[in-house]
Amino acid sequence: MNKWIPITERLPEPGGYILLSFENYTLADIGRYEKDEDGSGAFYPGDEDESYASIDLFVNAWMPLPKPYRPDDSMEAEEMLTL
Repeated sequence: MNKWIPITERLPEPGGYILLSFENYTLADIGRYEKDEDGSGAFYPGDEDESYASIDLFVNAWMPLPKPYRPDDSMEAEEMLTL
């Protein structure tokens, strides 16, 4: 199970999509963390070029996205055993 990681503890790897929490907004959003050439970083919504900070949303924590849904293969294997 994934847990929220405060940005004060650790920042995510740049480039991948993650789930973001905000200190001034109640809903989470999917975004990404990118580093600039000078080494500073910012969080961006989806594929947008404007950062969350530029629209006055302040990220306070993040977590990896869950794995996509896949049908449960264990049920299929169990059904084959009863045949």
